[in-house]
Amino acid sequence: MKLDYIRGHMGGNLIVLLRGDQIPVGQELEISKKIMGPEYLYAHETGILYPTGIAGEIEVKIVEPTLPCFISACGGFTQVLGAALIETELGLFFGINREAPLVEVLLHTGCGPTLLSIETLDCKALKIMTGMEYFVKECYERGVGPLICQGLGVMRVGKFLVINADRLKEFYPGVDLIGWDIQTRKLILDIQDQFMTETGEVEPNVAIYDWNPVHSGDLRVIFPHYLRDNYIEPSCGTGSVALGLALLACGELKQPENVENKILSLQIESGGGIEIGGPDLTTLKIEINSGFISSAEFSHSRVEITATGEIRL
Repeated sequence: MKLDYIRGHMGGNLIVLLRGDQIPVGQELEISKKIMGPEYLYAHETGILYPTGIAGEIEVKIVEPTLPCFISACGGFTQVLGAALIETELGLFFGINREAPLVEVLLHTGCGPTLLSIETLDCKALKIMTGMEYFVKECYERGVGPLICQGLGVMRVGKFLVINADRLKEFYPGVDLIGWDIQTRKLILDIQDQFMTETGEVEPNVAIYDWNPVHSGDLRVIFPHYLRDNYIEPSCGTGSVALGLALLACGELKQPENVENKILSLQIESGGGIEIGGPDLTTLKIEINSGFISSAEFSHSRVEITATGEIRL
């Protein structure tokens, strides 16, 4: 079997794009997981793309290596796809006008329609904005609020476990979010296991943040989703949105006063490998109505296509 692929990243969040018409029906998960393995392309997610018959609209299935099912959303995937549609031949296959200064693409994802707005110049993607309104809705439907796991106060945001790193270090001195020693890994896994047991969530998603950026921005973050398999994402779009929801719900997000519809922007450091924070910025824009986030969108400062080719299985 031969498959065309595109490989790229959003601040170290590694993504592989595949064409669904080239994959036998029923083998999507099996093939995607194989391709994401270290013996092939290695990636954090695979996005499988299907034409809808409508120019500028794409149906997608998203796979990560730790689960035996499709996941509903992946922000890094959308950013890499946005770049690939402009900078590779993939855009022609889906009827995209790559020369337009602003390209809008509608993705049909597991959690709902997702709009990409891509600013372009000379067939290069300058800035990609991913609308996350339906992911926000999914988080609220699953539940947003505080929990106690292993004695530590954390936040549940849908399928995400969100942890304040300063609070973590205060409660558990010696935590190492740079080298990730055995004790730190075990602690995070114990917190995550309790979180998943109490919430019934089956996707291992973790965001750890603090308000101590080193390079720039307002705060910094890392996403150690599944430490049993050393699965740590330096950047994560859905995780950045979940972080925004957590900050609002726990009262850490400062809001402008006397404004009914509040639009806020956060600059989040990421992309530092397995260290918290990094040299890249995720820009998160949220709209707050009646104390809740009604919509969100994000973009990342560094999105790159690193390889295109054909893989044989």
